[in-house]
Amino acid sequence: MRQRPNITENRFDKWAEDLKLWINQNVSPFANDTPALQAERKERAATDLLFFCQTYLPHYFTTEFGDFHREWEELTTLRDEVVLVGAPREHAKSTFWSFAVPIRNLCYKTRLFQLIVSDTNDQASGFTLAIRLELEENPRLRHDFGEMRGGQTWQRNDFTTANGVRILARGRGEKVRGLKNRQHRPDYASVDDFENDENVENPTLVTKGMRWLKRAVIGSMGTGFLFAMVSNLYNPKSVISQLIAEKDENGDKLYISRVYDCWLDFGKPEQRPLWPALWPAERLEKKRRTMSTTDFNAEMRNLCGAEGSPFPENQVVYYDREELHGKLLKIASFCDPSSASGQSNDFKAVITVGLDPTTMIFYVLHAWIRHSKPGGMFAACYNQIDEYGGTMGIEENMLKDFLHEAIQSYAKEAGRYISWHAVQHSTNKEARIIATLEYLWEYGRIRFCKGHSDQDLLVEQMIYILNKNVNDDGPDALEAAVSQAQGATGFAHGSVDPERSRRLHDEARRSDGGEPAKASLFGARGVVGRALRKFMRGEQA
Repeated sequence: MRQRPNITENRFDKWAEDLKLWINQNVSPFANDTPALQAERKERAATDLLFFCQTYLPHYFTTEFGDFHREWEELTTLRDEVVLVGAPREHAKSTFWSFAVPIRNLCYKTRLFQLIVSDTNDQASGFTLAIRLELEENPRLRHDFGEMRGGQTWQRNDFTTANGVRILARGRGEKVRGLKNRQHRPDYASVDDFENDENVENPTLVTKGMRWLKRAVIGSMGTGFLFAMVSNLYNPKSVISQLIAEKDENGDKLYISRVYDCWLDFGKPEQRPLWPALWPAERLEKKRRTMSTTDFNAEMRNLCGAEGSPFPENQVVYYDREELHGKLLKIASFCDPSSASGQSNDFKAVITVGLDPTTMIFYVLHAWIRHSKPGGMFAACYNQIDEYGGTMGIEENMLKDFLHEAIQSYAKEAGRYISWHAVQHSTNKEARIIATLEYLWEYGRIRFCKGHSDQDLLVEQMIYILNKNVNDDGPDALEAAVSQAQGATGFAHGSVDPERSRRLHDEARRSDGGEPAKASLFGARGVVGRALRKFMRGEQA
């Protein structure tokens, strides 16, 4: 998206003249237009927001949209909802939510009183003035929707259009309660640029900002409202980060939220840009190289919280798979099925670790962390036990009845059981993960195989353990597997064949693992594996 001229030292008059010139230079009237074409165009634009943007605001929307923009369009149709959108820098958050959406709303009179809310009134006025100037200067809007200047208030931060729609700018803490457009309470609010690097570090200001948004802004909105807050999640203490993390009494997300990474399927073979038209892979990689990884993750991937993490990125230790050749390991596996029954496509994790008793170093052998249905999770469990042996630990805190019914159902499909060990955790998850793994991480006593299975994602989840919006299923399963390997039961002694583990890694990458896992010939629980265990016990094979 093309950037409009910036406001400098609040000189709105000069900025307004520059913006008028920019509109007139970049927006041409419709060529060879007819009443039929006009009617067809307006009819389509009424229900297709992205078409509206490209047709009437071509000077802003110069690049092909991404799929996520269509998802944003669907969110704009919601009523009586709070929507929180965390998106990377330069992915058109403000242009879409605080500019295009209000203009389309007022052109078709689908909202009657719209608020643009920012950290200061001057910032919010930057949005409202830009909207007002489009109504005055844009020849396409004027041609299809007529004269929009109303006979009432027509200021840069508060104006009412000829068709009766009011737009008002508000800064943090300013009066919102009781405001109306005739009899109508606010029915659309875009909260944009609400925080800055300084006030987000002040807990008092963050708390006051969140309380004001909830009580004054959301509390004052009328029937059928849509409250949309958009930002980059550059700090886990920010208002939007905390709102996204809030849950209701059932443990479900309190508000509708969408958080976007500039990469889709990051760390997997199918990794690709979120918005390839504007941010192709080459440009993203160049951006990353010019910034630190932590800064790039915060600005472009919405991963914040690495500062002060108990698992710093610079302390990650990787190993080569060939290092395991000939090592006899204590191997343990653990499955975290996610916390809420009924959420069948939640993140789930299956982690296998090996402890070398001679060095007391843990090696992460395999990580499976996916949005998956239960069948895919159980297939991963079977595959990892077949490959590495031992018992599969599984957390049953909130899923006991459902979980064991599902285990039995999958065993019937697979034609066999693997060895399961159910665990109930009673301590705080985050505290347990840090207590078990922080020392091992700091002193290189736990090591990862870069690029193998979902280990890159596991490392990422570890680094961002303090960010409530980053899933912690992988670290939870890792902690339990490490604890299991040091316990009296639930582990197996075995060695790792690097070539076989590479094949398991490749198979896991290619599919979600939803098919029932068949018995392996060479795996620890296959024919040869059983014969080997009997031989070690002195029994006849």
